[in-house]
Amino acid sequence: MKYEKMRGGKMEKINIFMVDDEAIILKGLETTYSWDKMGAVVVGTSRNPRKAVDEILEKQPDIVITDIRMKQMTGLDLIQEVNRRAEKKCLWIVISAYRDFEYAQRACELGAFTYLLKPIEDSKLEEAVLSAAKTIRQSRKSRKILRDYEHFIENNRKVFENYMVGKFSGDQIDEEELQEALARFGGKDWDAFSCRAVCLDFVRVLETKSRQAVTQEEIAGFLEQDLGEAYQYFYFQNESGYRTIILAAQGEEYLVIPVLEREMGRLRQKFSVDFRYGISGISRGIKGLKEVYVQAVENLEQVNGKKRDMAELEQIRSHARTYISQAISYVQEHLDDEFLSVGMAAREVHLNPVYFGRLFGQGMQRSFKQYLLEERIRLAKSLLKTTDDTITEICERVGIPNPSYFTQQFKKHVGCLPTEYRKEAYEKK
Repeated sequence: MKYEKMRGGKMEKINIFMVDDEAIILKGLETTYSWDKMGAVVVGTSRNPRKAVDEILEKQPDIVITDIRMKQMTGLDLIQEVNRRAEKKCLWIVISAYRDFEYAQRACELGAFTYLLKPIEDSKLEEAVLSAAKTIRQSRKSRKILRDYEHFIENNRKVFENYMVGKFSGDQIDEEELQEALARFGGKDWDAFSCRAVCLDFVRVLETKSRQAVTQEEIAGFLEQDLGEAYQYFYFQNESGYRTIILAAQGEEYLVIPVLEREMGRLRQKFSVDFRYGISGISRGIKGLKEVYVQAVENLEQVNGKKRDMAELEQIRSHARTYISQAISYVQEHLDDEFLSVGMAAREVHLNPVYFGRLFGQGMQRSFKQYLLEERIRLAKSLLKTTDDTITEICERVGIPNPSYFTQQFKKHVGCLPTEYRKEAYEKK
C-alpha cells in the first residue's frame, strides 16, 4: 500500500471517528490499521450512534467510518442527522455485511464517500481512507487558495475596481461583467450616482531634480486622501498613456467644474508636475462611467490640439468603412490570438482606441467584443464541419483556449453543444 509522502516531514493529520455497535469490530478498526502511516489519527469511537451524533458534532472529524445496521440508529440515519446539524461537513465511509444495493444507493444519496462490505479487506479500507484523505487535503488546499484570493482582493479592493472600470471603459468587458465585479464589495445603486471624468496628460516634470513623472500609486494616494470621503472614484491609465479619474457622487453639486479644477490645482502643486486635462459632462449609472470617460478623452485631445477639425472629421466618417474593413481583415488573420483586443485593432488602423471602438460599434451595430466572439464561433462551426480536430484543438484555433468557456459560449450562440453540432453536420452529409 502506497502512503502519501509528507512534505518537509510534516503533513496535517486527517481526523477519523468510528461508529459500530459491535465492540470487537470497533476495537479491531481502531487498533488493526496503521492510521499514523496513512496520515490519520483516530479522535474518537462510539458504540452508540445516538450519542455519536453529539460527539461527531463536537470533535468535527474529517472522516467518519460507520456501520449501516445498528440497534439504536442506522448508519443512514446517523449520516442524515449529522449532515443536518453540522457546520463542517465530513466524508463518510459506510460498512455493512448486507449486500443490499438499496443501502449503498441511499448512502451515496446522503453523501457517503464510499461503501465497503464486511468482512472488510485491509487493502480496501486503507485505499478508501487514503482516497478520502487525498480529497480532503485537496479541498483544504482549494479553500486556502480561495481564502487567500478573497483576502488579496479585499486588501486591494481599490486596485481591482480601478482595473475593472478601466477594462469597461476600453470596451474589453461589458456592463454585466463590470456590475458583477463591483458587486463583490457590496452592490451600490449606481443609477443613484452621477459621475464626471477628468482625463490627464502629463507634460513634464517641473522640479529639475526629478526625472520621473508622478506614479500611479502617488496619484491614487492623493485621491484617497483628498477625495475618498466625498466621492466614489476610479483611477486608471488607458492605452494612450492618459490617466483618467472618474468621480461619482449622489449629488451633482459635488461634481461642478470649479471643484474639479481646484483639485487639479492641488495635484499640480503637491507633485510639482504639469499636465493638461479634459473634463467631461455629467452622466449617470454604470453606462455613464464609459460615457464620461469617452467625453473626457475627447476634450483632452481638443486641449492637446489633437482634435480634428470638422473637415477632417467628415473625411474620417466618409472613410469609416475603410477603417472597419482593415480592422476586420486584421481580426480574421489573428482570430487564434486569445489576447486580441479593440486596442490592437485600433493600432492597426492608426486610430485612438476609444474613437475606433465607437466608430466600429456605429458601423457594425455591435461592439468590437461582440463581433470578435461571433467570428470565433463562426470559425468554430466551420472547423467542426470540415475537420476532425478535437474540441481542444478547435479552441486553440479560434482563440478561446478554455474548453469550458468555449462550450458555454458556443451553446449560447448556436443553441447546442459543439459535439452535437458536429454530429448533426456529419449526419446531414
